[in-house]
Amino acid sequence: MKKLPFIVIFDIDHAIIGTVSTVVKEWEVITAIYNICKKKGINAKCPSMDFQDFQDELKNGLLRPYVSDFLSFCNTKFKNTEIFLYTNSSYRWTNGGLGKNIEKALKMKINRPFFTRENSLWMGKSLANTYPIMMKSLVKRYPLLKDENVSEYVLHNRTVFIDDIADNIIQYKSRQLVCPKYNFWNEYDIYDRFITTYKIDPQVFNDKDILDLLHKNGILVYNANGNEYQKNKEYIAIAKTYHAIHNEIERSQDNKKDDRYFKDLTKELSNKKISDDCLTDKNIAMLNGKLLK
Repeated sequence: MKKLPFIVIFDIDHAIIGTVSTVVKEWEVITAIYNICKKKGINAKCPSMDFQDFQDELKNGLLRPYVSDFLSFCNTKFKNTEIFLYTNSSYRWTNGGLGKNIEKALKMKINRPFFTRENSLWMGKSLANTYPIMMKSLVKRYPLLKDENVSEYVLHNRTVFIDDIADNIIQYKSRQLVCPKYNFWNEYDIYDRFITTYKIDPQVFNDKDILDLLHKNGILVYNANGNEYQKNKEYIAIAKTYHAIHNEIERSQDNKKDDRYFKDLTKELSNKKISDDCLTDKNIAMLNGKLLK
């Protein structure tokens, strides 16, 4: 067989990662702290905006189990697996932290660009918009893609879009594998991460605007320069204990079920009835029927 890519396009939220509300809040707040430091010329060590790191969260369950194994399998069976991300998150968040962290956790190269809501149409995600861009990014490695007939063949036989929302692409719906929604979530102490992970100087948090920012975002911190809640050491201690117990109970409910989707998908794709050269619309329909029972 001539060298052609096998393209896997992942939706992100609830498809390959769980709920990212805490991670997003961390990113938004650390961005705001950086801007306040820059505006005020605060000399204490402020955060760097080069890279947000949430590898620990991904390793501890935020990344859906068996995604890496599935991709390794695809590369063995179908050869030349190429990964793209297509999310309805914003360009700024996806490129500012989300995409790079997923790439690092998977230990696999993800093609650029990361596709976001800015690439979608008002009706939904559009492969008609994004597929030509994918071809342009791959054509150097796969010169045969210059031929439109070859490009069309790859779209209909060696491209799959994986999303937890059925019919979430406008065109080529027969190329979508629908996965169950992945609901894993974890809430952690964002302030503690600012100090321990990002090594932000604690003096930064004496600034009243930064303290106000933390309070508005529900980030608990004791500080004598803060508002009446932040000045009250007993209140902060009780509030942190309450949140810790509440979150533990919530996690025990939401995260208790082992997720096997990508493990089961890999097993089904191992069937010799599925060709090593292509994944047909009929194959995808069969997989959706089996794995969504």
